[in-house]
Amino acid sequence: MGLWYSKDTGMSLTAYSDADHAGCQDTRCSTSGSAQFLGDKLVRWSSKKQKSTTISSTEAEYISLSGCCAQSYGCDHN
Repeated sequence: MGLWYSKDTGMSLTAYSDADHAGCQDTRCSTSGSAQFLGDKLVRWSSKKQKSTTISSTEAEYISLSGCCAQSYGCDHN
């Protein structure tokens, strides 16, 4: 199953991600957030606590970005 659009369709997939480094006061884990748009329509969003504690904001952002990319391509990144 899936959606098919001709190559002349002006829709594009745009994805955004962000993370708050060590945002949970109890576990010091970061929270990842992402949103995916098809054209100007929101088609998917996610917000979840990361499973491990990161040592830098860059590492937290990388984990958030990789999860966002996995969602964009239909992969499960649990």
